[in-house]
Amino acid sequence: MTRTTPHLLPITTVLTATLCLQSFPSVAGQTTPVYSGCEADAYYGSLSDNPSRQEISNLLKSTHRNVLPYTSSREDTWDALMDLDPGTQSGTVSLIYSDHEAQGEAPSGQSRAWNREHLWPKSHGVGYTGADFTDVHHLRPADVNVNSARGNKYFAACGIVEPLDTCRSPAHSEASASTTTDNEVWLPPTEVRGDIARALFYMELRYSGVGGDPNLELTDCPTEVSDNKLAYLSQLMEWHQEDPVDEEERNRNGRVCERWQGNRNIFVDFPDLVGRLYGESAQPNQSNGYECSLGENTPPPTPTSPPLDSTDSTCGALVAGDIQVIGVHSDNPDEVALVTLLDLPSGLEIYLTDSGWAGTEFRDSEGTAKLSVPQGGLSAGTIFGFGDEDSNLLLATTWAETGALALSTQGDSLIVYCQPSEGTYNFLGAATTNNVWDPNQSDSNNSGLPAGLESTSIALPHFDNYIYIGPSEGKKSDIVEAIAKEEHWSGFDNTQPLKFEFSFVIASEAVTDCQDLKAGDVQIIGVHSDNPDEIALVALQDLPANLELYLTDDAWTGNGFRGSEGTVKLIVPDGGITKGSTFGFGDETSLPYASSWSQVSGSLALSTQGDALAVYCKPTESTYNFLAALTLSGPWVNSGFSSTNGALPPGLEQANTALSHRDNYQYVGPTSGSRNELISAIGDEANWRGSNSAESVVYDTTFTVIGGGGSGITPSGVNPDDDDESASVTARISIGCLLFALFMLV
Repeated sequence: MTRTTPHLLPITTVLTATLCLQSFPSVAGQTTPVYSGCEADAYYGSLSDNPSRQEISNLLKSTHRNVLPYTSSREDTWDALMDLDPGTQSGTVSLIYSDHEAQGEAPSGQSRAWNREHLWPKSHGVGYTGADFTDVHHLRPADVNVNSARGNKYFAACGIVEPLDTCRSPAHSEASASTTTDNEVWLPPTEVRGDIARALFYMELRYSGVGGDPNLELTDCPTEVSDNKLAYLSQLMEWHQEDPVDEEERNRNGRVCERWQGNRNIFVDFPDLVGRLYGESAQPNQSNGYECSLGENTPPPTPTSPPLDSTDSTCGALVAGDIQVIGVHSDNPDEVALVTLLDLPSGLEIYLTDSGWAGTEFRDSEGTAKLSVPQGGLSAGTIFGFGDEDSNLLLATTWAETGALALSTQGDSLIVYCQPSEGTYNFLGAATTNNVWDPNQSDSNNSGLPAGLESTSIALPHFDNYIYIGPSEGKKSDIVEAIAKEEHWSGFDNTQPLKFEFSFVIASEAVTDCQDLKAGDVQIIGVHSDNPDEIALVALQDLPANLELYLTDDAWTGNGFRGSEGTVKLIVPDGGITKGSTFGFGDETSLPYASSWSQVSGSLALSTQGDALAVYCKPTESTYNFLAALTLSGPWVNSGFSSTNGALPPGLEQANTALSHRDNYQYVGPTSGSRNELISAIGDEANWRGSNSAESVVYDTTFTVIGGGGSGITPSGVNPDDDDESASVTARISIGCLLFALFMLV
């Protein structure tokens, strides 16, 4: 089915008229907005007379000033949703698909009765890191069981895709009476259908494939494979008309901007924009979807201007505090010391400037330096920096300068950032030696503080030179908090040599259950299908006691397991399994825990004709968090499933191994490196030795996992929640007169 996209006529008049007729109330309970410029007239004031789809998208992206952490010891998405979606009773939250409410905070010793629903499911294009994962415009509190029942189903009424006799109402015993569902679609409660539609219109417009963002697409013609498309667009357009914007939705939109993210949902503010961007909704064929066959895609509305070129495909995943200033030396030689609190991938472009920030742009009278992270990346805890040939700082002379980054002995301000796209900034850290941040920039040494860095920057009274002397071990959030405290800094005006020696150790966020694990946290490193059957595994993350791990040779078909083979379960014993440890499954093997697996279904018996294996855990009874997969039958397949092949489970695109057929295989590649380096090595067939002889799988050494979880590998599963990960790495440095010695890992 194709839909004619209407030409975008000038909307400035429409926006102005709408603003005159529509009030945008102040957000209740908030006396001082965290983010300025959120009043609708000011927020949209920069749009041209004839803004293209991409221009509007760029506005939503550039004003997304705070990418919330999903789970954190500081403010995170739990806090945001408790604030944005309160129930009628104090301390409760309103649940998106249910009539009842839930306590916001869990009672002591218990789990929350609600979780965070991604209206745009993770299996349909939303990532597990970055702004799209934690964007509270599309996150809502949901009853745990009802959320699981929705899974990743498309939004539509019963009878659109399947016959009405397959419909169930309500969609779940704990869901609202007006909900329905069948095997393919989910109909939410009447009173929130428009809200959901507008949230999804926003997601498609905000995440358009620019600057490392996913390219999300609403469609009436979904495909059978997991991709970035979500259905059904025509149903959402109808709900948008039937359930118009109300005061509660406007209040939420304003509060998201002022308190949490800094950007607005334009479809809440200007509902008529839906028709202008999408045209008219289509009519479905009875029980057979819309006028397209599965596999054909509805073309998205055509932008009237091309998308901006991405300057860096990974910048958007970083958040404020990820790179911190830890030393400033303005008495020659000029040096700026930095520390990264998470793994930085190679090719990432980092900017350091002493130009003043004026609120929307930099003063252009000073200097900016750009660093391209070298091959191999930088591990969490690494100290590096900017300087001249007299500096021993790691990477000191590899920065490319624009203007002159020359520090003033009268005080200066430094800002670290990356650029998701040309003209946009993702601020990461900042420090000033002028006592306070000065938004008026009263002289060339002063700067305003960029939005989003309020709790991840430091303002120091004037000295020529400063060095951080505070805590250097702990979780990322603990170290960010410590660096922001003046008492953890030492300032001086003389050039006497300083010796600054300590280690940064970025502690791992503890994994407590299945939903904390990510794809690649467990890897398959050996298979023996000539009797005895053996499967060797390695943990690349600490596995907690009582975690239930599943191992199966049952084929994944894209929607579920084939159901004709075997699955076993291991309950991680007391004390857990330390990352780097090897263990496995089998009857006649010395692998740890080999005989501790219990049978769940069928018989896990490896075929000498080839087989496919998957490792997973289960956040809920009906959902899967896939951790690893390996096939001995060549490439993964999407059809023609048998006992020797299978489809690649979702989320494992970068955490799987596909091997040409041999009876037995053993990984013989690197056993020391970062988590991501090891995952990449294990996924490379060149690092495996195969044979058809009865050679047992033997591993008598542990793996050494260096550094944090890194970017690019994400957890999988139909609908699990996820927490961010950091692992530990030690970097040792010494500085004389702020001349840093090269770091070394310990």
